[in-house]
Amino acid sequence: MAQITYSEFLDKISDINVPDAEIAKYLTARPTDVTPFGPVLLPDPEQVIPQTAMEELQVEAAVAGAMVNAFARIRRRKKFEARLDETDVPVLYAEGDSWLQFPFLLDDLVDQLSADFRIWCTSEAGDTLENMVFKRPEYIKQLHHLIDDEGLEVRGFLFSGAGNDVVGKGPDGMPALERIVRPYDASQTIEWHIETDALTETLAQIEKAYRRVLDDIDREFPAPSFPDLKVILHGYDRVPTRGVPDGDDNRPFYARDWTSEPLSKLGFPDNATASKVVAALIDRLNALTARVCQAYARAFHADLRGTVPVGQWNDELHPTNAGFKMAAAKLKTLL
Repeated sequence: MAQITYSEFLDKISDINVPDAEIAKYLTARPTDVTPFGPVLLPDPEQVIPQTAMEELQVEAAVAGAMVNAFARIRRRKKFEARLDETDVPVLYAEGDSWLQFPFLLDDLVDQLSADFRIWCTSEAGDTLENMVFKRPEYIKQLHHLIDDEGLEVRGFLFSGAGNDVVGKGPDGMPALERIVRPYDASQTIEWHIETDALTETLAQIEKAYRRVLDDIDREFPAPSFPDLKVILHGYDRVPTRGVPDGDDNRPFYARDWTSEPLSKLGFPDNATASKVVAALIDRLNALTARVCQAYARAFHADLRGTVPVGQWNDELHPTNAGFKMAAAKLKTLL
């Protein structure tokens, strides 16, 4: 593939008519900052070549500020604005993690649904429930913008969270799985391994966040006045581990052994056993999501379990494009 200048790279990433897949050819990941559900992308120095000292400074600034990820979100909004005259296409709002915003490298749920919906998206790869709901919530502000300022009828609010809370890292830098899963004991059941106080506390915090979101929506947009506004909370599919015990040599360049590494440290012997632990955690999360949604008339649980075949996982957390397409088809039935 031919090299391009940094100026040419900026032209591509600024043009919403250039496909994401074309831009992805010129990207790599910053290994030290790669986190579950949140790769930090940057121009590949072997493909994107600065031509001047100023461009070299711009590249450094872009890397330091995670500019590529920011551009992915900006491009989404520009694409939405370019479709404002498509009044016959229903509108959705999406807030969440990388299942709703995986910058450039994968066609995530929002990408898959965009043929049938105009989607205003404030999602960000790597975002957490703590940030989205308690520290820097923006979903109410964004819905008011769409409904009040733009005069749009929003059919659904897609909310994706909790993944980082279960497989991400805590404030201490410790992988969540190391806290919520017991060390492997061949004499015990899979369920025994996740029956921990840490998991109980994590699920309680997730439920608190979900209920805060739904209570906020009901308060700001009461059902009698907004009867068609649905809130879709999605649970993740049962993603298989791929690197127990020695790591996954075939993982994508941006990925790490996000579930395999902590479960290997806990003594799980192989991918089959470790995958059962992850599946059990996903089942718990989906059960919680379903129970919360049952308490709110406008809330719907998108149970995506069983939608992504084993061979359609791109890494230990994300489907391939084809896998995301299958999950999106299931989600679409709720809209």
